[in-house]
Parts: sequence; structure tokens; C-alpha cells
Amino acid sequence: KKKKKDKKKKKDKKKKKDKKEKRKSNLNDQCGQYGFIRVSEKFVKQEEFRAWLCEHKGIDYGMLAPKELDDMWATFVEDFNTATLPHVKYYNLRAWEVQSASKKSKDDRKKKDKKKKKNEKDTVMERDEDIRAKEIAAERQARATKQYGDELAALSYQHQAKEKEAMAKILEMAMQARQNK
Repeated sequence: KKKKKDKKKKKDKKKKKDKKEKRKSNLNDQCGQYGFIRVSEKFVKQEEFRAWLCEHKGIDYGMLAPKELDDMWATFVEDFNTATLPHVKYYNLRAWEVQSASKKSKDDRKKKDKKKKKNEKDTVMERDEDIRAKEIAAERQARATKQYGDELAALSYQHQAKEKEAMAKILEMAMQARQNK
């Protein structure tokens, strides 16, 4: 049992060591991913710093004392250089705005195209519905015409049958009248 526990401990230690090394290599890979800035280059990333300060920290730039401003700038520089800022836009605000606007216009175009296709589809569906409605109306008209024709034919047959019956009666009466003479 002791050997199994020792093996398990060794395995766990190795896993922990591997995790630490992996974290270190990931951090080294990220470091400087977006470039490096120095604390003395305060005006190079002024827009990004102000955006980060306002949006991420919730602090108004004009409300900070110079010492607090320098401390915040040092924090920003450290996060920038280690690529740990909370959003990509804080590395290059203008590029992010251009990319964001481009993406928005592309999405708008897609929505417009989708709406246009839907309208075309609706138009086609309406046209198909109109055609189907006309076909149904024509079928009803044809059935009504046939039914009317059938009724006329039936009436005609009835009329002919009555005429034959009346003619037969007249003929019979004529025959009886001849026989009575």
C-alpha cells in the first residue's frame, strides 16, 4: 500500500510541476503580445488609458490627483505589457473602433440582405397564394357551371318527359274520340 501511495504522490507532484511550467510558458507567450510601452510614454496610449480608466476602473480621469494618476498609469502599463488588460480595445482603441464599425456595417448588410430575401420570399409567396386563389375560384366557377348545366339538363329532361306524357294523353284522347265516332 505504501508503494502505491508514494507513486500517487510522485504523480501528483509531477502534474503540479507540469501545470506550473505550462502557466509560466503561457505567460511568457502572452508577454508583449500587443507590444511594449514604458511608464514614460504616457501620451502614446492616452486614449486607451482614459478608456480603461473610465470603463474598467470606473474612475473619471479629471478627478484623479497627479500621484493617483501616475499609479493608475503604472498599473495600466504593467497590464498592457503582460497582455492582461480586460479587453482587446485597450491595446489599440482606434483599430478596435474601425474593426467594430466594419463588423457592424457587415452585420447591417447581412441583416439588410436577409430582410430583402425575406421580402422577396414573401412576394413570391403572395404571388403563389394569388395564383392558387385564382385557380380555386376558377375551379368553383367550373363546378358551378357544370352544376347549372346539369340542373338545366335535368329540367329539360323533366320538361321533355311531361311533354311526352301530355302528347301521349292527347293521342290517347284522339284515339278514343275516333273509336267513339
